[in-house]
Amino acid sequence: MSENWQRAYHPGAGRWGVIAWEAAGLTYLHWTTVRLFDLGSAAGWVLAVTFALAWAAGSWQVGKMGLYVSDTGLRLRGVVRTRTVEWVAIEAVTVEEVVERVGPWRVPAGRTIMLTLHDGRRLNTAMWERGLDFHGRADVFRAVYQELRDRIRTPVGVG
Repeated sequence: MSENWQRAYHPGAGRWGVIAWEAAGLTYLHWTTVRLFDLGSAAGWVLAVTFALAWAAGSWQVGKMGLYVSDTGLRLRGVVRTRTVEWVAIEAVTVEEVVERVGPWRVPAGRTIMLTLHDGRRLNTAMWERGLDFHGRADVFRAVYQELRDRIRTPVGVG
């Protein structure tokens, strides 16, 4: 596969909110842990450095997650897992309404871009219209959807 991967869209501002939220949460966790367990100065610093390293690694992953495209396929990069799919393996790109189960209720979660592969498997791209990158940017969501549909219609090396 080509190593010339480009993100299919510019990340939304929601990512910065998640990164800041996690920093605040870890700061509060550090503060309460030091006081609850009466940690000394050295142990408090070790815990602070550990949390800072975990936050930096997580923030890096959040910054890199998303959908990347190349001439030969697309790459779905999540916080923990990355999956690469060749264009020729994709049969259809669709937008579907996702419904999540919350306790006994079924709650509409919004529209997401789904991939159907030729072998019948279906992949959720985790690209939600109301998600971090597309909330308030429906035009960007539609543009990414259209680009993916156009790419599976055009054979590799054409156009």
